[in-house]
Parts: sequence; C-alpha cells; structure tokens
Amino acid sequence: MAEYKIIKLTHLTPLHVGTGKEDYDSSAGMLQSDTLSAALAAVRAQMGKTDDLPEFMQSFSISSAFHYWKDLLFLPAPKGKLQVEVAGKEEYEYRKWLKKVKYIELGLWKELVAGKRIIIEQEQLQNEFLIPKISFGKVMKNQVNQRVKVPRMDGIENKLFSFDWQFFGKEAGLYCLIDADNKVFAEVMELFKLLGETGIGTDKNVGGGKFVPEVGAIQIPEIQDANATLLLSLFLPNEAELPHLQLDEAVFDLVLRGGYMAGSSEEAFRHLRKKSVYMFNTGSFFRTTEKISGKIVDLSPKWNDEKMHPAYRSGKPFCINIKVQTP
Repeated sequence: MAEYKIIKLTHLTPLHVGTGKEDYDSSAGMLQSDTLSAALAAVRAQMGKTDDLPEFMQSFSISSAFHYWKDLLFLPAPKGKLQVEVAGKEEYEYRKWLKKVKYIELGLWKELVAGKRIIIEQEQLQNEFLIPKISFGKVMKNQVNQRVKVPRMDGIENKLFSFDWQFFGKEAGLYCLIDADNKVFAEVMELFKLLGETGIGTDKNVGGGKFVPEVGAIQIPEIQDANATLLLSLFLPNEAELPHLQLDEAVFDLVLRGGYMAGSSEEAFRHLRKKSVYMFNTGSFFRTTEKISGKIVDLSPKWNDEKMHPAYRSGKPFCINIKVQTP
C-alpha cells in the first residue's frame, strides 16, 4: 500500500474556474492539476523567486482537485465502461446512470482499479458521485448570478453578464494529492497557505476561491498484476513517450489548455491569449506500466515587450498503476 500526502482546501469560498472563453456563464468542471501548479508557481514568483520556476514545478507531482465530503474522499472514474452492476436491474436500465459518474468514493474506487467488478444499489448513484451505502449530503451546487460590467470610459453602456459560481457544503471541499520529498512538500504547503489567502480561480478580488489548507494522507494499493496506468492529473507527453502509450488500446480524452493571461501581474497583458496545447485528461488510462514523465511548456504569447513573463503549464503526470479487464 502506497501512501501519498494530500492537501485539503477546507472552508472553500465560492469558486469559478475559467473555461478559457470570454463568457463566465459556465465554470470548468474540474480544478485541474496544471492550474494548481501554475497558481503555486505564480505565488512563488510574487515572492521574488523567479529564477528556477521550471525546476520548482518539475520537483513535485500534483493531481487535479477532487471532492471530499466529511471523511469520504472521491477519485476520478476511469474513462470507458465501469465494471459496475446495479442490483436488481438489467444493464440497459442503469447504463445511462453509470455514464454520469465522474467521481467514485475511495473504497469503491480501490476495488475497481484492482480489476474487480462490483455490485451496488441504485441509491449509491448520486448524479456524478458513486458513494458507499450511507446517508449522503450535498457536496456542491452551481448558481448562476447576474453581474454588471461597468466600463471605465464614458459613453459606453453597462453590460449585463452571467457568472457561474460553485458553492460547497460546510463539510465538503476539494483536495489534491502531492508526490514530493519532505523539503519540497514543506514549500508547497507554505505556498498553498498563501494561495488560500489570495484565492484561486476567477474573481478572487470579491472573495472567490479562498480556502484554508489542511495536510492529510491517502493510501492507494500497489497492484502486483497491474496492466495499465491511470491519470489523476493532466498529462502532456514528451515525444519519446508516445510509442509507449499504445494509444490504439488506450481509453482517453483530450482537453484544450490555454486561455487568457488573466493572472498576470502586468495589467496590460491580461487581455492577451496564451498559446494553447492539448493534454490527456484526468481519468484517461494507457495499457502500459512504464513510467511516464511528461513535460512543462511555456504558453506565453509572442509579444514584443521585455516585461512579458513565461506562462508555464505543467504536463507532469500524477498517475498510478491499475488493472483493467481485457476486452
């Protein structure tokens, strides 16, 4: 059994994660690993530590952020068909319910990634969540509010727009896994404390995305007969790794990463779009157990200004070996 450190984002205020588009009426479904690592790097840069940001980002692996509720931790459902049956139901009756599942409670998840087939009750399917047999509370809800954009120049009318917030229950929040040595983890934790005070996501200036970090641990089984690698983060492979991924047998989807330079300390750059890159999404898996390393890229736009700073995005994976059933 391997043990990983986790950092819980407790007391999490309403969160909006940008989709990379100009509108705010929808929020990205997940706070991804590259957003978290870039936010930590930005806090570090604000402290004056700018000379070794790529090396710092390379020194640890971080997962995307997943939900917790009370003592329950959830992890992402592997892509593809889940090895799950619903008691007393035919497959055609519950197939559409299983397709909605994005997050699976840790105990059930451990059985699935070990290659087991599990039988559940219908009540355990709670929209995006597959839960154990317990009374389950509200993890989060989305609420779209009307906002007004007030122009700085005279003669331009105010503009109404919609803004999608994610609200978390009192006993719920997000957490991420960290793989780092003790020295690096101590620095990462300090950066999380500062990040929690300033906030993460959009509209931090009105209290969005603030949290209090708490350290914990999670145990994940080491599967001796594993035959696949599951992503708990985004992943951008380097060219040499591509042949090992066996993409013709992998189950994956791709997500476009980019967006605006909204977090820049230089206000004049915040309207600029970063370069874009596709990454393998969380929950994807590859039919290999060879180690994968990924790479870090600079997505800063080409701009003729000496003040333009790098916009690093980490495609370094947080992954584990699992067992999947052969077709």
